Amino acid sequence: MDIQIENLSLQELAELHDRIARRIWELHQTKLSEKLGEFQIGDQVSFQQEGREITGIVIRVNRKSLSIRSQEGYWYVPPWAVTKVS
Repeated sequence: MDIQIENLSLQELAELHDRIARRIWELHQTKLSEKLGEFQIGDQVSFQQEGREITGIVIRVNRKSLSIRSQEGYWYVPPWAVTKVS
C-alpha cells in the first residue's frame, strides 16, 4: 500500500490521523478483551512485582485488569503481565 501523503491537505492529514488513532485503539481494545478472556474467577496466577514472583487467585476480571488476591494483599494487574499457574 502506497499512500501519497505529500498530496494531502492539512485537514485531510488530520482526518487520516484521527482514523489511524481510532483503528489502533480498536485493535488494542480487541487484543485486551481477548487476553482478559483467557482468565476466569478462581484461576491461580502469578506475576512479577518489584523483582519477586507473586502467586494469587483471580477474584475479578475487570475492564482493563485482573483483581488478584494473594497472601501479600490485593492487586490490580494487566492481563499481559499475568501467567496461569498449572
